Amino acid sequence: MYAETDFFLALLKEGDWLKKNAERIYEKHKDEIWTSTHTLMELILLAYRDGKDPLEMVEGASNLVEVREPKIGVNGYLSACYVMKKYGVTPFDALHAIYCDGDEIISSDKKYDEIGLKRVKLEERV
Repeated sequence: MYAETDFFLALLKEGDWLKKNAERIYEKHKDEIWTSTHTLMELILLAYRDGKDPLEMVEGASNLVEVREPKIGVNGYLSACYVMKKYGVTPFDALHAIYCDGDEIISSDKKYDEIGLKRVKLEERV
């Protein structure tokens, strides 16, 4: 089960509206959840943009789940470009869609449904 960035933001940010749902999902599936180094990069960029401590975000996420570094190669990046163009998603979301490699993805972003991925709906109470 692949966790993308908004799952970690929900867990790590104070008062996030998805925090309780993220905590429930984490408790129920913590041994199955993983993420990619791509998620850590996105957390660093978001922390920098928002004036937050990037170390806190990366340590927090990497202490919660296994972090993998999927090798997608040039074809994976081309696939991400195709996903961006066809579904109108951000570069980060397109790469998450490729990195998860067909695994369920934990997210509140409905675009993953349009792409055809199985999604654990972060916005719905578990």
